[in-house]
Amino acid sequence: MTASAVRRRLRPPVPWRFQVARLYAPFVNFSIAGLVGYGWAYAGLTKTSYPGGAWTALWLSVLGATVLMKVALAAGPVFAVADRMFWVLSSPVPREALLRPRFLWLLAVGAVVGAGWPAVVSGMVGAVLPPLVAAGAGSACGVAVVAGAVALQRARVRPQGWLSGLVGLAVVALLVPPGRFGLPVSWPGSGGGEAGSGGSAVRPGSVGTQVGEPGSLGGSVGELGSLGGPVDEPGSLSGLVGEPGSLGGWTGVVGAAWVVAIGLAVVAAASLRSLRRSDLAAGGALAGVARVSVSWFDLALLGAVLAERRARALGRVKSVRLRGSRLVVLAWTDALRLRRTPNAALVWAALLPAPALVSVGWQGAVVPAVHLVAAFLATDRLAAGLKFVCRSPAMRRALGLPDRQLMLAHLVFPAAGALLWCAVTAAFTPHVSAVNALISAVGAVAVVYRIATRPPVDYGAAIIDFGVLGPTPLGLMAQFSRGPALLAVLGLLQLAL
Repeated sequence: MTASAVRRRLRPPVPWRFQVARLYAPFVNFSIAGLVGYGWAYAGLTKTSYPGGAWTALWLSVLGATVLMKVALAAGPVFAVADRMFWVLSSPVPREALLRPRFLWLLAVGAVVGAGWPAVVSGMVGAVLPPLVAAGAGSACGVAVVAGAVALQRARVRPQGWLSGLVGLAVVALLVPPGRFGLPVSWPGSGGGEAGSGGSAVRPGSVGTQVGEPGSLGGSVGELGSLGGPVDEPGSLSGLVGEPGSLGGWTGVVGAAWVVAIGLAVVAAASLRSLRRSDLAAGGALAGVARVSVSWFDLALLGAVLAERRARALGRVKSVRLRGSRLVVLAWTDALRLRRTPNAALVWAALLPAPALVSVGWQGAVVPAVHLVAAFLATDRLAAGLKFVCRSPAMRRALGLPDRQLMLAHLVFPAAGALLWCAVTAAFTPHVSAVNALISAVGAVAVVYRIATRPPVDYGAAIIDFGVLGPTPLGLMAQFSRGPALLAVLGLLQLAL
């Protein structure tokens, strides 16, 4: 029995008509996403990057590669579902041959994601590299990240702490200009046109233009890459990229990147034969739960499985005696929960430069709405305790307090995090005023509260056929709109201000 024969038995032949019908929906979705991505990339490639854009693009790429590595390690990246692991991988067929197709598919996904990432970056900061060079280097980095994750899976190394530190370093580098330490006193979003709320216009090429608003954090708004001297001085990162349309000497850099990527891919392919059953099991369970959660439009199951995995990885904790009233104890317990899940605070911090980066590539009127959405995402990461209490009636009965008091106690740290996040981002984000920041903070807390207190999904809700689009589950759509509808209304309000 060979691996190809096993794969043929696992995947019986399907008529071509069914294959075409199965591929129709993904083709439409990918076509829409591709057209939107093409417009985003074209807008970025046709505009000139501001001085210091190379610094921003570099650390955005580091942030993207680190997040891709963390996601890959969380899923395995090579995994096998329970039935296939029990019947197929226990057979005398070589395990490497059975896992090789999934490994090659992962490499292809990494190459596609890596090739598309420079288009996302160019849509924000403009073209800092020639398109072919950026796509080639990006695809090589994507392959290297996936192959490195497979090699780490074989070595059974857990570099999540180091990766989290690298994410924090990338966020700090995006906020602080190169060569300057301290508070983020300049930001590229004010490099052209208006400098934001209360700011003045800054021409590209000007260095250290004062925004004379008393009390503002950005007292000196210039280019992100300026060090107080000429923009293209020797040694600056902006001078290394050259003109976006010229290849220059980048061919050797792309070739070296692909040599490293291919070497890591060879090492990862050789390590497939040594993957244990425990290495393949965790990712398979997570993939099955994610598929069910997406199919049923309910991410609560996925969140529960991720919480269980974090608890197993944590192992044990030191118990402490909490003193004070019940509300104080519950609020402090929520703080301990956040301390034991550092990824929540990491995502909260990683979203800090998001609105300002969007202000570089988009129109200023859109920035307040993006600020609201980013504030909601940051606040949602701090509301794990609120979601747990709202979704566990047994826990609420055991605590012996009214539901309203329990929910208010678990809103203390999400509300404080929302206020702090909005106050920090409003200080250096163009086109975001104090009123916009206040609406974002209050709206983020309100949307998180409405989503957390949403009743369990009733899949037997009413379905109405209008005669146009077929049966429409209006009842199900109304249940899922609790929270997102309020977010959309607040987004329109932000656009109107």
